[in-house]
Amino acid sequence: MTTIILNDELTDKVVKIGNYKSPQEAVDAILSEYIQAHQTDTKLFDKLHIDLGIPDDEIDNLFMRDKDADRNINL
Repeated sequence: MTTIILNDELTDKVVKIGNYKSPQEAVDAILSEYIQAHQTDTKLFDKLHIDLGIPDDEIDNLFMRDKDADRNINL
């Protein structure tokens, strides 16, 4: 286990800008994104990952059916 000491002022700015609930959540998300960006051996499952930090309405939009899809209007 490694101990990392962070500047409180910087941590507060990151939490506020990123809309995180806590500093721990901000650090976890930042480190996770860093690993994903720099990891060379990405598995297919990791590429299909949905970020759990997105708003509920955006998740709902992923699964909503477009009623007008594949409909043509001939005039």
